[in-house]
Amino acid sequence: MDMHRGSLKIAALIFFFAMGGIHAEERLLNEVDIQKLLPFLQAEAAQIDAVQAYLQRKEAARSSFSGDPLEFFRRRAKVDLPERANYQPRCSVRASAGGPVAIFTFGRNIDCYERTLLDFWRNIKRSPEEKLPPKPTMSRNCQSEHEQTMKFLKDVREALDKKGFVVLVGGEVDREFASADGIFKIALYPFNIYDRANLLDNHPLMVIESEQAREAALAACSDMPSGPILVLYPGDRFFEKEPLNTLNVALQKAGLTEKEYKAMKEALFLARMDTQPDWFQAAEAAAGNDPAALRDLATRRANANLYRKRAAQLDPLLDALIPN
Repeated sequence: MDMHRGSLKIAALIFFFAMGGIHAEERLLNEVDIQKLLPFLQAEAAQIDAVQAYLQRKEAARSSFSGDPLEFFRRRAKVDLPERANYQPRCSVRASAGGPVAIFTFGRNIDCYERTLLDFWRNIKRSPEEKLPPKPTMSRNCQSEHEQTMKFLKDVREALDKKGFVVLVGGEVDREFASADGIFKIALYPFNIYDRANLLDNHPLMVIESEQAREAALAACSDMPSGPILVLYPGDRFFEKEPLNTLNVALQKAGLTEKEYKAMKEALFLARMDTQPDWFQAAEAAAGNDPAALRDLATRRANANLYRKRAAQLDPLLDALIPN
């Protein structure tokens, strides 16, 4: 590592300590500790790289997705949905300007219960201080239509349950589900929330930054049936290609607790900083003649000497653990 880059890394380490990223304990290290730490440092560095790549893939899909989202999803894993779900490619492609989503309808119109509520909220004109008017009274026909919608959605939920999907967010409709492997998520709604008639402050297409792309999505999605829809989108593990828990797996295999690993790693980070004369001289000045502080300094001096012997091997690994 060149001197300029080394100074920057040391500065980053000092900042990392000062901001509470780690709180070092004066722990005496030895060669056995170093050998024990190496695979865990490598595992943590691999985990950091995997998480960064995961986030980059996720952001790329959100900001620059193109193509058919259902095909995109099928390239990742099998898409297994209830047979009655009817894919809407035109709306899905347009809506995916805000990130990939595949939208399915069931050929049903919005029931008069949900339509009446939408009209009620859309037409309210009030200031924040005003009380809300009473919600509209629903006719028997509206209640009956809504009961049919709820029964239909219950059947869809049961179909999803049989396919291994689990409920993430519950409620009258149990709106959000995840596939057993975490690859996909599903949202189930009693009406077409992508329709232009939906409230703007609640509208999923408002995430599309381009006004032209947003208008195209509104036009495409408003042509769909206005009743219940199913929305398929990436789950927590969709963008995962490498394991994101490399360190935890390594610790478990070795029978080492996270606390033990953290203590040794903190001592190693401090040892690296103590190899810098200015840093260690400042610690000596701060210790004064305090016996406990002087004992800690002796431990730190020994750790720094050990670190110097293994610096070529350890520097790249610690560099990989420092936040950019």
